[in-house]
Order: sequence, then structure tokens, then C-alpha cells
Amino acid sequence: MNLTNLTCEPLTPETRALFPSKTRGHLLEQSLILFNQHGFGSVTTASIAKEANVLEGSLWYHFHSKKDILAAHLALLQKAFEHQNVQSDSPEPQTIIEGVFQSYDVIWDFRYILRDDFRIPLKDDPTMLAVTETINAYFDQWTEERIRHSHIHGVLAISAEEIDRISEIILVIGRYWLDFSSKKYPETPHQALRKKGLAHIFTVLQPYLTIESQSIVERGLNTR
Repeated sequence: MNLTNLTCEPLTPETRALFPSKTRGHLLEQSLILFNQHGFGSVTTASIAKEANVLEGSLWYHFHSKKDILAAHLALLQKAFEHQNVQSDSPEPQTIIEGVFQSYDVIWDFRYILRDDFRIPLKDDPTMLAVTETINAYFDQWTEERIRHSHIHGVLAISAEEIDRISEIILVIGRYWLDFSSKKYPETPHQALRKKGLAHIFTVLQPYLTIESQSIVERGLNTR
């Protein structure tokens, strides 16, 4: 496994702020980067300790296993997502669209949780496996609900029959775009890839966006 320059992959400032500056927070941050890059099942505690520049014994002091790190990441994901969605019920198109931008920053920062198949690494821990499946089901439902909410409040003009189809396409982009694009465009900064991923999401939605909403999306993309 080549771990060279993994710390150059940016997490958003909002996600970095979730990690305390002490050893535990540094381990959580470096493990999140590694899990995003290589997958939960492929990363060892030794590689996490090395990237965090601590002894592996220090890692064991804070986390008894990778599953404990996963549990901490799940809690941080929920905290970050709840913070970004405090205005999720707003009827204002500007707030609704800005919420999509912010939410996908969180999703891409914790993307391994929504991308990886945990059935093998968690086969002996059905409780933790159920938690990861619940989180994934929540984000599936969240995507559909955001589209329905956007339709109700005039951001989208979309039929009920099309919501499932559009939701599935957006879910694929959300789960896999950043990994696919990082391999296809290895020299492109991650922030630019995130912007391109958001543009793809709104390209899918473009036929259904109202004129006002199209203007809000264009302004949002131009300021990223």
C-alpha cells in the first residue's frame, strides 16, 4: 500500500475542526483519510499509527480496534451532518440548494462509510454492521427526501415517478464520484473534483430546476 502524501488530500475545514488537536483527534483524522483512500478493510492499525506519527501502542491506548475508530467516525459523521442540516426544513430555495452543497462536503469527507462493504470486516460484529447499514439507509432516504422537499418548495418541478430514478443516479455520484475522479484526474486538486461532482449532480437535476434555482446553483458553483 502506497501511503505517500495521503495527508495532502484535503478534508474540509469544518470536518478538520471536529478533531481535537491531541493524539486521539490526530488518529481519527489520519485514519479517516486512509480509510477514504484505501478502504476500511485494507488499512492496518500500524499504517494509521505511522501516518499519525505515533507508536502503535498509543493508538491502542485510545482505540482497542479499527471498529472503535469506525464507531467514532460514525458519531462524527452524524454530528457533522446534523450541523449542516439544521435548516433542512427551510422553504427558501437559496437555503435548500446551499444545504445540498454543504451536505455533499460532509458525505465526501466520510465517504468510506457510505462506499465500503462492511459485511466481511464486520462479520463477527452484527451490531456494528447493523449500524453501518442503518446509516447507509438513512442517506438513501435523505436523498429522496431532499428531492421531494425541493419539489414541494419550488426548487424542482419533477414527477413522483422520476424521483426514484434521479435519486439512484445522485446516490451513485455521492458514493463513488470522488474516488473515480481522483484516479481519472490524479493531478487535479480535490476541491476542483468536489466542485465537478456537484456540477454533475445538478446536471442530473437541471431538466427539473426552476429558472431561479438554476441561477442559485450557478452562483454557488462559481464561488467554490
